[in-house]
Amino acid sequence: MSAFSSANFNSEGYAQFRPNYDDSLFDFIHNYHTGESKLAVDIGCGSGQAAYPLSTYFDKVIGTDLSAKMIETANKKVSGDYVDKLEFRVSPAEELGFLADNSVDLITAAQCIHWFNHTKFFKEVARVLKPGGTLAFWGYADPVFNDVVADKMAMDFTYDDPTKLGPYWEQPGRDLLRNLLKDVNAPDELFDQKKTWERRPGVSGDSPLEIKRQIPLEYYSHYVKTWSSYHRWKEAHQNQEDISDIYIKQLQAKMGWTPKTVVNIEWLTVLKLAKRRL
Repeated sequence: MSAFSSANFNSEGYAQFRPNYDDSLFDFIHNYHTGESKLAVDIGCGSGQAAYPLSTYFDKVIGTDLSAKMIETANKKVSGDYVDKLEFRVSPAEELGFLADNSVDLITAAQCIHWFNHTKFFKEVARVLKPGGTLAFWGYADPVFNDVVADKMAMDFTYDDPTKLGPYWEQPGRDLLRNLLKDVNAPDELFDQKKTWERRPGVSGDSPLEIKRQIPLEYYSHYVKTWSSYHRWKEAHQNQEDISDIYIKQLQAKMGWTPKTVVNIEWLTVLKLAKRRL
């Protein structure tokens, strides 16, 4: 997670080009929750992609992130009705000392739990959640083009070609996410009523977390530049031609696309829900 905490990470680009979540996801989580809706805490909140929608359902939402730049970006949007409902603060996921025991109704962790120390995180979440309170965590990985050739080029660039971004993903976090968090599970002694939903492009299912986009290729190119692997590559190759720009040019040449070509992309996703044991 060190890339996102870096002082020169582009948090504004992250806020603009990362996918947002449909309202239906938050409806689903809130319906599962069933408890009080006084306080929600969004851990690893980034620039607020989940915290802002959550404020529709809860009296107060606190977003935390290890990155001061992310918190600064999240705070820039706090205005109007959000002023009294949203608070953002720098804090590690595993240390929530500003929260009292049994004080939180819902805790979320969107696209971030793969970076955490899971033993410490789950123990701390169990401390601050009310009995019967809800833990919701989810993630997305590997945007898939609806074209076999383009998708093969994307996988080569992202993982398979050792001269490109593959070596620059932080591990084991990336592998945990690509495996749809199968090895990240709330411990049975602290949580029950656990449920998991997965969605894979081209495979039907009942997962409430669907992320599909029709976007111009130039938008996709900006999204690639929000990746932690790209940031780490950039730091190691400051005087070389931008590897993402090269990749996009190759895509355009192979596919006959332009920056304005609208492409169809879908992400693999996973959602996990659990409740604090009574």
